[in-house]
Amino acid sequence: MNNTTLIFKPIIDNKDLVPKCIYDFVNNWTETEKRKFLVAEINPLFADGNGLCMQYKIDKKCGYNCLIVECKRNDIVKYCALVVPIGYKYNMGSVVRKYMNSRVVSVAPLEYVLDRTGMEYGSITPIGLPKEWKILVDSMIKEQSQIIIGGGLVKSKISLPVDLFLKLPNVEIVEGIAKEI
Repeated sequence: MNNTTLIFKPIIDNKDLVPKCIYDFVNNWTETEKRKFLVAEINPLFADGNGLCMQYKIDKKCGYNCLIVECKRNDIVKYCALVVPIGYKYNMGSVVRKYMNSRVVSVAPLEYVLDRTGMEYGSITPIGLPKEWKILVDSMIKEQSQIIIGGGLVKSKISLPVDLFLKLPNVEIVEGIAKEI
C-alpha cells in the first residue's frame, strides 16, 4: 500500500468525503483512534476494486470489498456485511449460511441497504453500519496491517489499521468468507 498515489487524510478533518453516519461513527472514538480513520478522494469511475487498484497503484491484498446480505430462516431476517479482499468472491452459499444459521442468504435489497446506511451504491463500507448488523470478515485480513475500503460515497476510500478495523462493533473473523474467483 505504500506506493499508492492516493492522499489519505483524517476523516475527522474531511467531513465532506464521507456520509454523516460514518463521520458521526468516527467522531465517537478516542482522539488518537479517530485520527487513524483516513479518507482519500478518488475518481468515481475507479470506485470498483480492480479499477481502484490499477488506477491508484494499490496492492489488491490491501483493498477490501463489502457486500450486505440478507439472511433468512423461516420468518427471521437478519442483515450482515461480508468483507473480503479485492479479487475474491463472497462465499454466501455454505459458509455464511451456516455461520448465520440461515436457510437462504442473498444480496440484500439495494434500496433497503441505501436507506438504512445513508451510503451510496458502489461504496458501501462496514464503518457506520446499523448496530444490529454483524460484520463477517475473511480471516485473510490478519495478514495485513492496513486496509482500504469503501468510503460510503463513491468519491472516496477509507484506510485504517487492521487492529482498529477489528475493533469495529460486531466484527467477527470467519474462515472461508472469501473464495477464489
